[in-house]
Amino acid sequence: MWAVGGGKGGVGKSVVTASIAMALGRRGQRCVVVDLDLGGANLHTLLGLRPPVLTLSHFLAGEVSSLGYLVCRTPYPNLSLVSSSRTLLDTSLPPHGQRAKILRHVRQLPVDEVFLDLSAGSHPSVVDWFLAAERGLVVVAPEPTAIENAYQFLKAAFFRGLRQETRRSAIRALLEQVLKEQRKRLRSPRELLAAVTTADPDAGATLAAHARAFAPALVVNQVANAQHRRIGWEMRGACREHLGAQIEYVGALERDECVRQAVREGKPVLERFPACVFSRSVEGMARRLEREEPYLPEPGTEDSQATYPSGRMRLGEFSLGRHGLAGELGTPPREEPAPVVRRATPPPPLDLERPGASLRRQREYRGLDLDEMERRTRIRSLPWMEQERFDRLPPDPYLRGQVLLYARALGIVEAELLAQAYVALARSAPA
Repeated sequence: MWAVGGGKGGVGKSVVTASIAMALGRRGQRCVVVDLDLGGANLHTLLGLRPPVLTLSHFLAGEVSSLGYLVCRTPYPNLSLVSSSRTLLDTSLPPHGQRAKILRHVRQLPVDEVFLDLSAGSHPSVVDWFLAAERGLVVVAPEPTAIENAYQFLKAAFFRGLRQETRRSAIRALLEQVLKEQRKRLRSPRELLAAVTTADPDAGATLAAHARAFAPALVVNQVANAQHRRIGWEMRGACREHLGAQIEYVGALERDECVRQAVREGKPVLERFPACVFSRSVEGMARRLEREEPYLPEPGTEDSQATYPSGRMRLGEFSLGRHGLAGELGTPPREEPAPVVRRATPPPPLDLERPGASLRRQREYRGLDLDEMERRTRIRSLPWMEQERFDRLPPDPYLRGQVLLYARALGIVEAELLAQAYVALARSAPA
């Protein structure tokens, strides 16, 4: 499940969401796009569809018992839509219970990839959608207001996710004490967490684990020159330095008049102009996202010389809710993950009778450790998955989705086959 957000409207978030989902659909992945812009749904228009008869309003009102009844097929391969057009005003910001209900049903859809197209802004309900997904994409345009709003969105998501840790009274009390004693000397969340770690290594490790798990990807849309492309690298560097979060820059999408023309005609740009610059860029980005490889420029290109100025991101103070704690929380400096070891020998063959052990061998062959893979996939049960401890793993279909995500993150071509074998073995295991 992917969540696509952005701090500002008009950056092309919905166009990017629909285009990436369509590109993955063409690559054989069964995709559904859920329009969660409940106050301004327009994905059906971008896909050239009429407003569906049944939408999320009917589901939230209890008129439809399952989200599956809302899934509309599109004329495009492996792509479906759940629309929120005609949403009533009183459901534009659903409460927590209804959001949980939607997520529970979304996870039961029989598809490979789900894309949540979120509303613009950093409202708590929007941020909650973003944090609920396994992977997050933030779309930003090369405009000062869009960049500032994207920073605010990332910061809000980081701290809102951290709140669940600060609810523990011991950690909250420790943070308040550190802030009271050292506020004037602390310049960033990383420094604050370093101070917390010095005072209590266990509390620091807990907060550091959250920082490592927060790893959304950044997409810069509507770029027109090399300076625009550098924005992604500067934001990535600033977020890593100030938040300690492993933000990834997965690429830039060119400003292309074909996009505007396709929107005016009410057709997807990848369908209307498949050979245009934007469409080719989206296809390349979909390949990177599917393999979960970070975007890296060619050595020696102008992009590779981009700098990460530490003063570009001013975080300020951030309230952590009704507990009264205010401050910046992050993680102490940490080394970058070790590079993947490239070997000349072929990878070990898959063992479908012992899929867990096969996953472990594939990971070790690539020189990756479990901490790094947990950061990439945001799956906390990878050790149990490799050990085939089915009693510690979720049931199908959650299990299948997690195994599939892990196998793809390892670059296993037969990921689907391996996931099927794993679920079959789990079903046959004694209770």
